[in-house]
Amino acid sequence: MSDLIVRETLGELVAEQLRRSIWNREIEFGERLIESEVSEKFDVSRNTIRDALKILEHEEMIIIKPRKGTYVSQFSKQDWQEIIELRSIVESFAFVRALPSLDEIHFTYLRSILNRMEGITESGNWNDLFDLDMEFHSYVVKLSGNSRIIKLYDSIQVQIRTFLLYLDKYYSNRQSFYEEQKDLFDALLTKDPEVVDKKIRTHIEYVEGQFIGEI
Repeated sequence: MSDLIVRETLGELVAEQLRRSIWNREIEFGERLIESEVSEKFDVSRNTIRDALKILEHEEMIIIKPRKGTYVSQFSKQDWQEIIELRSIVESFAFVRALPSLDEIHFTYLRSILNRMEGITESGNWNDLFDLDMEFHSYVVKLSGNSRIIKLYDSIQVQIRTFLLYLDKYYSNRQSFYEEQKDLFDALLTKDPEVVDKKIRTHIEYVEGQFIGEI
């Protein structure tokens, strides 16, 4: 049993490293992943690599084609459109649902995320900002108290995070990305459901809609 736990833990770690490699564009969309090469790179068994690949397959980050190999997913325009629509529906519901639960301790934590975002607008990179963006949104979604919404959001977080890779060119700089996140925080402070619903939909759909219009 302990060997299985260790293998699963290693598999999760390798899966995370592979995700990061995709987000850092060290591994391209559509690229083939060869088990033996990945095993050698991470110095783990091929069984561990298979565990990692199963995780990524479940997240739809890779496609395993029988007798052809394993490939990083290539998302179509329809895929991205569906991700945007689902994210908008889930987050607008969850953010409004979370409003009665938000108190000063929660706002303090959200401020800490914003402070970290602001701190890297000059010297950090887009991936750091995207990670903090996901941390902010995920934190609020979890406060919705709807276990099925939370579970659904958890299941699509990796795809949302992957989609964010394309958005850097739609912002003039990292500061503007931070300012947009701060505007969302200010909307939450009002605790007005209409204000929050409108802001979260605008936050998600405007820039991402521009991206869809170009592909």
